[in-house]
Amino acid sequence: MARWGRAVLAVVRRLPFTSALVLLSLVVAVATTTAWSPAVDKPWFHDVAYGLPSLEAGRWWTPVTGSFLAFLPIQYLPIVLTSAIFVGIGEWVLGTKTAAWVAITGQIGAVVFVSLVVAVLRHTDWAWAHARAEAYDVGFSAGAFAVLAVASAKMRPPWRGRVRVLMWAYEIPNLILVGTLADLAHLFSLLFWLPLGPRIVGRPARLWIPGLSRYEVRWLAAGFFWLGAVVTLAGQFLSVEGPFGHFGGTDLSWWSVIPTVVLDVVIGVGLLHGRRLWWRGALLVTAVAAVLATVPVLTLAFRHERPEGLGLYVVILVFDLIQVAVLVLGRRAFRNPSRRRRAREGASVFGGTPSEGDRDQVRARLSTLGSPNDLAWMTTWPENRWWFPADRDGYVAYQIRSGVALGLCDPVAEPEERAELLDLFVRVAREGGTTPCFFSVTEEVAVWARGQGWSSLQVAEEAVIDLPTMEFRGKKWQDVRTALNQARKHEITHRLVRLAEAPRGIQVQVRAISDAWVGDKGLPEMGFTLGGVDEAMDPQVLVGLAIDDEGTVQGVTSWMPIHAENGVQIGWTLDLMRRLPDGFRYTMEFLIASACLAFKEQGYALVSLSGAPLAHLGEQDETFDRSGIDRVLEVVGETLEPYYGFQSLEAFKAKFQPRYQRLYMVFPDEAALPKIGVALGSAYLDGLGPAKLLSLART
Repeated sequence: MARWGRAVLAVVRRLPFTSALVLLSLVVAVATTTAWSPAVDKPWFHDVAYGLPSLEAGRWWTPVTGSFLAFLPIQYLPIVLTSAIFVGIGEWVLGTKTAAWVAITGQIGAVVFVSLVVAVLRHTDWAWAHARAEAYDVGFSAGAFAVLAVASAKMRPPWRGRVRVLMWAYEIPNLILVGTLADLAHLFSLLFWLPLGPRIVGRPARLWIPGLSRYEVRWLAAGFFWLGAVVTLAGQFLSVEGPFGHFGGTDLSWWSVIPTVVLDVVIGVGLLHGRRLWWRGALLVTAVAAVLATVPVLTLAFRHERPEGLGLYVVILVFDLIQVAVLVLGRRAFRNPSRRRRAREGASVFGGTPSEGDRDQVRARLSTLGSPNDLAWMTTWPENRWWFPADRDGYVAYQIRSGVALGLCDPVAEPEERAELLDLFVRVAREGGTTPCFFSVTEEVAVWARGQGWSSLQVAEEAVIDLPTMEFRGKKWQDVRTALNQARKHEITHRLVRLAEAPRGIQVQVRAISDAWVGDKGLPEMGFTLGGVDEAMDPQVLVGLAIDDEGTVQGVTSWMPIHAENGVQIGWTLDLMRRLPDGFRYTMEFLIASACLAFKEQGYALVSLSGAPLAHLGEQDETFDRSGIDRVLEVVGETLEPYYGFQSLEAFKAKFQPRYQRLYMVFPDEAALPKIGVALGSAYLDGLGPAKLLSLART
């Protein structure tokens, strides 16, 4: 309880204006009893509600008093939530003073503007305008819209565009189909405060509309269909008289509504993935809808009397024509090949099915070009796909999981071409309808990501041993010396072999040790950045074996080659670590120490002990931003610790006195994190079903 109290106090201190606004609304609701009885039924309602009748009657105070009320008790929930979220975001971004004066000015200005507009329109024969001129309104939504509109100018892309699109997506359908005084007030807030926002926050105003990428064109085209689905559903529940005629209340059968909604949703998903076939279907459906809307418009327009519903038919026709224009003008965004073509063309197209020949090509390119990432050999594993650019020798290894293109390690290319390769891969991944993300990358990619406005997050620390200066002397190396001495005492020897070329008996023992380790965990063997016996069978991977005098394998490690940026091999990276249950106690220390000594004698420069996911034990840089998302990942790591031992593994590696290099995950923005989290879970725990997940959650 004390924790909740401290959290509330922290929010109040950080957002005093928002807190006061919400508290005042709740106090007014209780004091006036409108929290449980409708305000419109109160005898004093017209004395405090704002609108043209109130201003004409000289009740100048109503823009203030009406801002803290709601028509019905249930409406206090959206009012309070809107104020808390919209104004809260605005105050967080803009500061208390700016948010306060924008909110107050925006609310009062919108009320006055709407009153003037309906005062002019009531002199026409527009029935809707006559009704609005006699209507009253309450609530603070216009002020909340104003604050969020200004705050969006200070947000970084893509959040700036997302917030504005969502505000317009809410406003336009409501204004056209319902058209209350509140909708007019929201329109004023958007039209006035969005252009003014950049000047308020000190950012240069841009007077042109930026060109849309193919990815954004797909979202726009899909959004039209999804919005159509929402409007179709709303028509089943609403019956209102809007500016352009009556909307809803048609008593359509759900048997006709549901297929329409499902079709819109499915077409939207297909467009988002950039499929040419779905684009053709969408264009056909939209063109037919435009023709069907044209017929009643032409029929009603030539009548002598102004027909009922003509305005709404015109709006629907305009909506369909805009939709057709988006599809036609943006047709280049919908060129993704079908699955059949991807399978035929293989890795030459994004999402294509790779072959063993592609894997051989990847090995050759990595051995020639090298990589700044010591873990780069895992990009050659068969679970990956590879994207090869058309005009250069490099590649990007990736997996497609849950709509996310998970790029693995740094791109392999010439140093001066790696940044360009990242740009190209992001483009083709988005064109392929996926969210790009790069995992287990070095500082070089993290710097590139920050330059693109992306977010970067540390996900592991690579432990590196510099072999030329390595000496097992001093108190810090006591555990390692003990392991070597105990191994000699128990007549356990170390062998470095190619597992694929080892005797059948050795291979069987290695697989048995690995299977016993996996079975003991009760969860599937992790993948993605963690290899197993199959990866250790690679002819270019070395395997360290601890074998006793009876020929029993006590433990096994696998070592992947490290190729420097000129392609020269400079060291080895630890991957597989398995020991015989109840076997030699110091097996792992002995195996790693023996391998390091052997590699040092062979003239290699370094050994990487790799990085345990979700584990951080190296020296912390005080300038590094340990974000809230990072702390969430730490909680996940602690949850999985009893099963996979990330932290204990990292603590074990610390016995070898390594230096640490950060490994990062970079992603477009925080909104993609839920999807990326699901994709990573699928990549690491590919065999984990729902039942196992529930079991893990319970324990």
